Amino acid sequence: MMDIRLQRLILQDFQGGTFTLDADSEDVSVWGANAAGKTRLASAWSWLLWSRDALGRADFEIKNLDAEGNMAHGLDHSVEALLQIDGTPTTLKKVYHEVWTKRRGSAKSELTGNTVDHFIDGVPTKENEYKARIAEIAGDEGVFRLLTSPTSFPALPWQKQRGLLLEVCGDISDADVIASDSALSPLTDLLKKYTVSKTPLDDLRRVVSGRRSEINKQIDQLPVRIDEVHRGLPDVTGLDREMIAAKVASLEEELTAAKLRLSGVDNGSAIAEISKSLAIINNDIQALELVHYNEVTKKVRALDEQIREIADKGAAAERKAKTICADMEAKSKEVGRLETLLSNLRAEWAEINAEAFQDGTPTTCPTCGQSLPSERVQEAREKGLADFNRRKAERLTEINERGRTLKTEQDRLKAEIETLNNTLILIPTYEEKESIGSLSTQRDALKATAQDYFGIEGHGSLVERKNALESRIAAEREGVQEARDVVQAEVDSLDAQLDEAKALAYRFTQREAASKRVEELKAEEKRLAKEFEDLERQLFLVESFIKRKVALLSDRVNSKFEFTRFRLFNELVNGGIEQTCVATKDGVPLDAGLNSGGRTQVGCDIVRTLQEHFGLRAPLFVDNRESVTEIPAMKCQVVNLIVSPADKTLRVVKSR
Repeated sequence: MMDIRLQRLILQDFQGGTFTLDADSEDVSVWGANAAGKTRLASAWSWLLWSRDALGRADFEIKNLDAEGNMAHGLDHSVEALLQIDGTPTTLKKVYHEVWTKRRGSAKSELTGNTVDHFIDGVPTKENEYKARIAEIAGDEGVFRLLTSPTSFPALPWQKQRGLLLEVCGDISDADVIASDSALSPLTDLLKKYTVSKTPLDDLRRVVSGRRSEINKQIDQLPVRIDEVHRGLPDVTGLDREMIAAKVASLEEELTAAKLRLSGVDNGSAIAEISKSLAIINNDIQALELVHYNEVTKKVRALDEQIREIADKGAAAERKAKTICADMEAKSKEVGRLETLLSNLRAEWAEINAEAFQDGTPTTCPTCGQSLPSERVQEAREKGLADFNRRKAERLTEINERGRTLKTEQDRLKAEIETLNNTLILIPTYEEKESIGSLSTQRDALKATAQDYFGIEGHGSLVERKNALESRIAAEREGVQEARDVVQAEVDSLDAQLDEAKALAYRFTQREAASKRVEELKAEEKRLAKEFEDLERQLFLVESFIKRKVALLSDRVNSKFEFTRFRLFNELVNGGIEQTCVATKDGVPLDAGLNSGGRTQVGCDIVRTLQEHFGLRAPLFVDNRESVTEIPAMKCQVVNLIVSPADKTLRVVKSR
């Protein structure tokens, strides 16, 4: 258990005040009127550790402000604390000061920012080293605030409050709850299928509730379904099932015999023989027509092949001509380009050839100014002329060489153009359009005769024989129609009688099926009722488990506190339980009606428990201490901040 005690807290121009709190590691009470600087002490302590004020804000104002809110510049603002950490003295200090910079060309310095210097035991320290030392002393900032402020824990969301309480007091496993009451033992087997779930009990309740609701709906619907089946039972009053079955069998025999007689009338022998002859003639006609169609189709395919061959040759010749023309055009453009280059070389040659020697030979010495000997002047002049002529000849020779090269290339291209032109002339021309048009006309005319069978030798006589046979069949059928009508009337009458008899017999089958269905529905009703009762027992077990866990967990948590009681569950209207976390005192919730003094007592009670759990006792700043007459006995150092209108300046009273 680490114990941090505050010996002295020194404020220098911090938030408009300079003050030294001598606590000597004891509980102290600081009395003062509103705005006298009590809360400033808590903010100074918080800023020294975490660079935040007492409310946890990082952007609060540190500098001194006048009545109009203007800052006082040129001052250093500092906080220094002398601590006893497990009996070892330690000094922490932070100095907040302004940075003034004189820009080039300006005689006046400007405020360009602020900086903070850090000191440990009087030694300047880098910020990260300072923070590391604070972490060694105070640990996590969030936890430290919970241990040093009675308002920090109640300000947390209820979910975090609940989680922290379970961390401090320990949760109760489902197995422990079941073991605490033998009546809950059946839950062990029910929960086995949810071993991989994080919330097995919630899953079981959800599944059971869903199945229970579904079964309840089915049970409600079963009487209606049974009544519907009863109302749909066919009426068999006055009917003899055996007599009806015998009548059905007799009518079926009579109907079969009548249908056989009708078939004999339809299949007369004369019609059958004529039909055989007609089938042979139809086959002969189809054979002639198929031979004719195949011969015409073969000729059509030959014409199609000729048309395709002519079109392919014409397309090939056209592609070759286009390729040659494109090549000739490209080479002609190159000939023109070479001609332009040759013309430019001729002009350049004429220009160089027209150049004359310009005598610039000096006749006097550039150093002394005396006239040079005439023979030396003449020698220099002749040498200059010779050099001029040599260079001129070299340049003209170079132009001639370039010209010959370009002319050779131009002549080669012209020869190639001539060759290509001769090839183009020799490409044969195809009058494919006229040829294709003529052949297409022949083909289409031939194709039109493919199904023209009148000119086929022997086709006409076969068609005449076919027509004659069909006429004979029609005449024979007219003769048997009267006999057929009599037998057909008998078949129709027997059919109607049989349908009526079968309908009566089917009433018994329907009634048996309906009665069987009623028994099945009644059995289903009993089965569902039993399952519903089982589910009701399971839900009762779940609800009993929850209530038991609520009681055990609430007792465990509340045993850690002197007079604070936490409500960890809410009972819903439907009898269910939902999680919550509400701190209360004497039954009054902290955030719903509890007075200021009660809230302070609850906050201190919570701080005491948390300090013991986290193993850190640190100075506790209790603001508005005047609102409560008594707080729990604290093992840590307590700094009471008390409103006292009579104390215009802070007054410190130590507890002895």
